[in-house]
Amino acid sequence: MKYKILTLVTLLITASVPAHAQWSGAVAETRKLAAETRSEAAKTRDLITSEKKAVVNEKAQLEKVIAAKHKQHEELKARYEALLQQEARLKEELAQQAHELKTIDGTIRTSAKQARDYFHESLTTPEFPHREPVLSVILTPETFPGLEGIKNLLRLYMEEMSASGRVQLREGSFVNADGRTETARLLRIGTFTAAFKKQDGTAGFLRPLHEGSLLGAVPGNPGWTLGRGMRAYFEGESDTFPVDISNGAALARLEQDQKGIYEWLQTGGLLVWPIILVGIIALGLVIERFYTLGRLRGNSDRNMQTILSMIRARKWHECQEFCARASNFPTCRIIGHTLGYMGATREIIENAYQEAMLKELPVLERFLPTLSVLAAVAPLLGLLGTVTGMINTFQTITLYGTGDPRMMSGGISEALITTQLGLAVAVPIMILHHILERRVDALMGDMEEKGTSFTVALMQQGQIRQGESYGAAA
Repeated sequence: MKYKILTLVTLLITASVPAHAQWSGAVAETRKLAAETRSEAAKTRDLITSEKKAVVNEKAQLEKVIAAKHKQHEELKARYEALLQQEARLKEELAQQAHELKTIDGTIRTSAKQARDYFHESLTTPEFPHREPVLSVILTPETFPGLEGIKNLLRLYMEEMSASGRVQLREGSFVNADGRTETARLLRIGTFTAAFKKQDGTAGFLRPLHEGSLLGAVPGNPGWTLGRGMRAYFEGESDTFPVDISNGAALARLEQDQKGIYEWLQTGGLLVWPIILVGIIALGLVIERFYTLGRLRGNSDRNMQTILSMIRARKWHECQEFCARASNFPTCRIIGHTLGYMGATREIIENAYQEAMLKELPVLERFLPTLSVLAAVAPLLGLLGTVTGMINTFQTITLYGTGDPRMMSGGISEALITTQLGLAVAVPIMILHHILERRVDALMGDMEEKGTSFTVALMQQGQIRQGESYGAAA
């Protein structure tokens, strides 16, 4: 269209100079061109209108599509947010389930470890050799036991419960005290007593060995009474059997009872021997004191009546001879010594009597202070042994820790045995010392009492000269 307008303008410019004939042709041509131009313009307007209408329709369609897409976007966004929330909730639930699963796994493994430790000490384990493989599978690291493992563990416990209510008599092998394996008749009563009887009639108790896989004989002789009852049951002659309801503690005690006194003393350490020496010395002194004091008579009432009657009759020579014959009475010896001072003053008579008593006193009290010292030394030595044993115990703890209590038993045994022995020696010494001391006091009291009666009797017979006392003379 632009090309046609330019052509028209060109013709107009060209036609400005030509003649009138040409002008008419140009006008006609121009009108024709104008008509064509209007026709084309109308077509163009129709085309533009049609295209505008198409564009509007297309825009409306696109707006609908955009609105639908926007709505879909919002829906997807909301769904995405919901999925995020669901994911967070599922993660939290998964974490809780993982914690619960871990707790369950720990509980199962703990129960399996406890079961393994229990079965290692159970008398029924040799009859169920499948226990160890089952427990090994459950205790495999980084593997969840699962429901099957729980069932197997429960099955092992049910087997143990069932076995604990049965009495099992069978032929089997055990390890004797020498470490050799022998075959005999084995008896199991529940889960707390097991015994054997060999063909030669020897019977004894059994205990678990080698993590429960074998049974071993308990060292020590069960005694004639228990042995007879055990053999009678094995032979069908009795319906009763001695059982150990202490779960092995009584059997361990039976083993310890086989130790002799020398082995028991050796566990107390070196300080046991000084304590024993103190006891031997004290025993010798006590025997000597009882022998010496036993020869002395304390109750001299009858002799004193005889002596007083002789004094009243003034039979001085007979009185001295009687005191010489009754020399086993300290009182008679003292009176016999004092009769040599008759006719002296009362002060001299009393001093002579006191002198004779002082001569008798060392004989009566000899070794009594020594016994008192020994009674105090014995528990002190025991206390020293206690301190020494505890020092050894703490040194063991420093080196090896407290994992194995048996490593500390030596020091504790030394501490307890020395204390026990020290007290066992000291208590009898103190009691015997008190008895001897009371015996001496009784003799001294008898001598003092009879001395007063003797002095009064002499005064009544005028055998004491009146004179000044030492205090007045001084």
